[in-house]
Amino acid sequence: MKIHLHKNATTTPAQRAYIQNNPHLSVATLAEKTGVSKTTIRRWQKRMDVYDRPHTPKRIKTALAPIEEIKIIICRMAFRAGLDDLHQIAESFFKVNCSRASLNRCLKRYQISRMPKLGRSVPFDLKDYTGTYFYYNCFHLPSFLEDKSTVVLQTLLDCSFRTFHAQFSTMAHTFISDHIQFISNHIQGFPLKVLGIIYNDPVRIGSEDTGMKNPDTAIEQLCRTLGLPFFHMDDLHADTISELNLRVNKIGNSPDLKKDTPPWETNEALAKQICHYNVELPLYFLKQQTPYQAMEAHYTHFPNSFKHKPM
Repeated sequence: MKIHLHKNATTTPAQRAYIQNNPHLSVATLAEKTGVSKTTIRRWQKRMDVYDRPHTPKRIKTALAPIEEIKIIICRMAFRAGLDDLHQIAESFFKVNCSRASLNRCLKRYQISRMPKLGRSVPFDLKDYTGTYFYYNCFHLPSFLEDKSTVVLQTLLDCSFRTFHAQFSTMAHTFISDHIQFISNHIQGFPLKVLGIIYNDPVRIGSEDTGMKNPDTAIEQLCRTLGLPFFHMDDLHADTISELNLRVNKIGNSPDLKKDTPPWETNEALAKQICHYNVELPLYFLKQQTPYQAMEAHYTHFPNSFKHKPM
């Protein structure tokens, strides 16, 4: 069999197999026997084969499709995450795979590469060890399907530990009471005490005002009923929505758009993605802990801040 080795290779396939088949020998011993560095030994111990990998340049995606840009902007507004965390979140939720630089260029194009931190935008102490605050958003998204109503995405972010909850619905079946029920259910079921609600105006992408009342008044009424403080934010740049609408029009006029394939996930798929994010995705903001790991660590030090032990 003809074997293609890199011209600068320091080991043969036989030596690599010897390294992998003798895990009981120390790295120093293997390096001495094969005449290579310890770094080379460790590299081949981790691999499952003995062949060189392709040496062609890796193709990193640098251009984003319009629908991918919209999804990234939704993640940015819902999570208010930094660039490193946003890169993971966009790939986890929407399977958007792009370079970090491409992601940064996208945010700059939509005027949201720099967003004020929630702690600097509200009069509350978000590091209050007696509980946490919820950050609520509502997005009206075009379905891109014929005879289908606007899709409504509600998101709720725990400001302290970045746990996240969301749900999809259609405009035809969404009422103000649904918004309030979504928030109320998570306040009641959340293990940590909720100290207040931060919310934005509904973000309407690619659709005009449908006449549906904003949930702002109902959210404020809910907070008053529960005795919680509330704070309304309005820090979204006007050019952001204009640029999003341009992208929506570009998608709608595209002859290559598959009209029978909705770009948004179902609630079942969304629930799995949320579980993966909350339980398995380490975040830079949390010092490489997952949201649930950060919450559990907080419970060990401040159990009195919780209504019940986080599961």
